[in-house]
Amino acid sequence: MNIEQYLEELIKREGGYVNNPADRGGATKYGITEAVARTNGFKGSMRDLPIETAKAIYKKQYWIDPRFDQVNVISSAVAEELLDTGVNCGTGFAKPLLQRALNLLNNQGKVGYADLTVDGVYGPATLNALKTYLVKRGKDGETVLLRVLNIMQGQRYIEICERNPTQEQFFYGWIANRISL
Repeated sequence: MNIEQYLEELIKREGGYVNNPADRGGATKYGITEAVARTNGFKGSMRDLPIETAKAIYKKQYWIDPRFDQVNVISSAVAEELLDTGVNCGTGFAKPLLQRALNLLNNQGKVGYADLTVDGVYGPATLNALKTYLVKRGKDGETVLLRVLNIMQGQRYIEICERNPTQEQFFYGWIANRISL
């Protein structure tokens, strides 16, 4: 798939304008928070955020900047999962997940690549490790990798709610719409 298809699905999940007082993101439209919109130069009311502006922000900040577009060349399923996690949990949380997962799945280097530095930077080492992993493990390996990424994302939601029970109102939806096995 391509970024346009991912964004269509993502925006469907995120929905239109929302301003739930319990949502730490505040006013959002298409999943773009007001803070992110302002950082990207949008000055109007969040109710009026154009869908094309939201897509441009997603492409730059949640796709190209974290280099998930590079992952997409290797595995569209993994790239889409990282995009979704980055949007919902922040790219700072999402970026190291692939490296952590690949380290857990390399069987102490026996799968063909050494442990990666978990720094959230998707350079040649991370991208080559992903390629090697998928060559060795195939489609089943990709499914396992996606499960590991989902487990980590789900654990993040559990920690958020345990730290702040007011966020429990979002937990069901996060799991229903964001976690798949």
